[in-house]
Amino acid sequence: MLEDKDVWNILDLEYKRYPQDFGKSNDEEKIKQAEESLALTFTSSYKKFLNKYGSATLPGHIIYGLTPLPEMGTTINNVIDKTNFYKQTQKWPGIDNWYIISDDGRGNPIGIDPEGKVWLSDHDADFEQVNLAENFEKFLYKLLTDTLYELN
Repeated sequence: MLEDKDVWNILDLEYKRYPQDFGKSNDEEKIKQAEESLALTFTSSYKKFLNKYGSATLPGHIIYGLTPLPEMGTTINNVIDKTNFYKQTQKWPGIDNWYIISDDGRGNPIGIDPEGKVWLSDHDADFEQVNLAENFEKFLYKLLTDTLYELN
């Protein structure tokens, strides 16, 4: 069974091997300001990620944080911008209480709900919400082990 420390150990190894795939760490004040800006509370594991890595490019996905990576471009490149884009610009249904941490590469947002669960909202399936992971650590683990879209 996966333990939280395993994911962080794997991320630490990835960071040592590919530091260019990670952003810059964020202090507690910057994280708190982001939460206030979105009027949402980040999970403790997402806060840990923001504090330690800032953002990351992991297999097949960019994990939005508060620090953009060069390959993210110059617009809509952090959790605040992405969340506001999907909620305010796109007026995406059913994600009012999520913050957007990634997307599936086909224009569908991946977000975290207030309970800490990670979801995909699929516009091709009439905005069906698909539970990808029970929490952020499990989401990261699935990305790192290329098991995110495997059927249970």
